[in-house]
Amino acid sequence: MDGTELRTSLRDMWDTRPARPREGRHVAGVAAAIARRYDVDPVLIRVAFVVAAFSGVGVLLYVAGWIALPDGTDEPVTRRGPRGAALVGLAVLGVIGFGSLFDDNGFGILPLVVALGLLFLLHRSRGERVAARPVVQQVAPEAPVDGSTVSLVKDGTPPAWDPLGAAPFAWDLPEPAGPPPAPARRRPPVTAVTLGVALLAGGATAALMLAIGVLTAPNAPVLLGVVLTVLGFGLVAGSFLRAGRGLIPVAVVVGLVTWGSLATASFDWPEGGVGDLAVRPTSVSQLQPVYSRGAGDVDIDLTALDLTAPGAPLATEVRLGVGDVTVTVPRNADLTFTGTTGVGEVRAADQQRDGIDGTLAVSDLGADGIAGGRPLEITVHSGAGDVEVLRG
Repeated sequence: MDGTELRTSLRDMWDTRPARPREGRHVAGVAAAIARRYDVDPVLIRVAFVVAAFSGVGVLLYVAGWIALPDGTDEPVTRRGPRGAALVGLAVLGVIGFGSLFDDNGFGILPLVVALGLLFLLHRSRGERVAARPVVQQVAPEAPVDGSTVSLVKDGTPPAWDPLGAAPFAWDLPEPAGPPPAPARRRPPVTAVTLGVALLAGGATAALMLAIGVLTAPNAPVLLGVVLTVLGFGLVAGSFLRAGRGLIPVAVVVGLVTWGSLATASFDWPEGGVGDLAVRPTSVSQLQPVYSRGAGDVDIDLTALDLTAPGAPLATEVRLGVGDVTVTVPRNADLTFTGTTGVGEVRAADQQRDGIDGTLAVSDLGADGIAGGRPLEITVHSGAGDVEVLRG
């Protein structure tokens, strides 16, 4: 494709951009408009927008389509459109999505380029196709062919088409006969076939993983990913065959389970059992180098330790899978603290970090602000929960 052809295709995309229909819209009608323009199932377009939303560009593209595509006015409105508050919220999310393109914590501009490239390829392959609109045929009653006149006053029993006798002058007309109903089109069994293939693929993958000894909980995302991939292919195929909508709830559930298994597998689950742990050592010898729990709250009170005499740093570490960690240190102790949490908040010395993979490193000389005595070195690793260091 040369530059001239590229410019021609882009110009054609703009000139033939569809209007957002007033019927069949869920928010602003962007997905329905694109689906009608290229004669594809709107479910496929909506799923694509949802997937793109995870990278921050989905809402941005939807807002751009809302602005660029005109509002259709050629169809009757049978229900209320989206409320103004929903559209304002959509615009706010679009601004946030635009900011994520340039944020270090975002996914960058690559997903936007990929999404626009896919839309361009869709126009190149199906730009000449337009979804056919149903045509309502009206059949007028046939006039009498025997040359008789129509009387305006009739006696007798009204015909079936005029049970109330409202039009006796037309009783001589033949019974109106509309076109025969079109036979119902049988949709391809996309849902059943895809679910069967997904079960077979999942079973074969599980058997293979079991044979080579890797069928473990941390590897569950691999098995779920195979099933989710088959469901994805089924959704794409069903969008072109206008079938397979029953796969959507199944794919959503499997996707959530896959995300949960990935998040769980990323946690470094420590040993130590489940349950709360509360300790208050009164001497240096009672302080353990490591306190570990799989789940539960951990409360360590170090205010009874005598740290006035100089010496080597006194170090301890807390490892927790899920739960909150609270460490209380003496008021004037010299503290070096490092805390990390997969999901939650870390607070120490009037500083805090929150969100995902929050890390906080603090060096604090205590209330007196003077370095002296035996320093404390505390390290906390938490998979999910809040971490806080207090002064006693």
